[in-house]
Amino acid sequence: MSNVITRSAQGLSLSEKRILFTAIAKMGGKSGDIRITACEYAEAFGISIDTAYRQLKSASDNFFNRYVTLAVPDRKGVINWKIRWIGAYGYQDQEGYVSLSFTPQILPYLVDLEAQFTKYLLKQACALRSLHSWRLLELFEQMAGKKKDGWLTISIEEFWHAMDASDSYKSNFSLLRNRVIEPSVKELIEKDGWLIEWEGIKKGRKVAMLKFKFEKDPQGRLDV
Repeated sequence: MSNVITRSAQGLSLSEKRILFTAIAKMGGKSGDIRITACEYAEAFGISIDTAYRQLKSASDNFFNRYVTLAVPDRKGVINWKIRWIGAYGYQDQEGYVSLSFTPQILPYLVDLEAQFTKYLLKQACALRSLHSWRLLELFEQMAGKKKDGWLTISIEEFWHAMDASDSYKSNFSLLRNRVIEPSVKELIEKDGWLIEWEGIKKGRKVAMLKFKFEKDPQGRLDV
């Protein structure tokens, strides 16, 4: 997907992100309708078939209200574009599958990308149980290969945006650290084999930037 989507506010619950990013993985870089069965969804994310049925079905009530928010700079500041993810979505109850297609506006950020994109394996996120962990994984993978020492430096405002942070997290850094950053770092270390160090960089009395140093554990140890 485009780096613009990686840094955007995606506006999804964990189950909705699982469904949409399974669809992106199945697209193979080509547009069109995508079918996801309850069986393959349950197997991919290690959940029961009943849970898979419920999540696929409940998403049909919510998807048309889900949109990605893109902060696009222009000469006078920033334009916040809102683009809906899904153009059509259908759930087949008897056989347990969904069919969906993306909107024409979102497709250019998902197919035929030649530069400035983020790529990772869906299986890296399958064991994650936190949406924040998944978003941090995407931010790391965006930087992978760009710098040999594995650094991500991001302004606190960009981080809030990428994490869809609530007002309480924005006003209280301790809450953001304890509820978002540290649990996400811990889960990526335990479930996707990362080595991660991070720090907050202050400007005056407030944290203005976050700096992460990361690499995949060369020992390949996973505590799952």
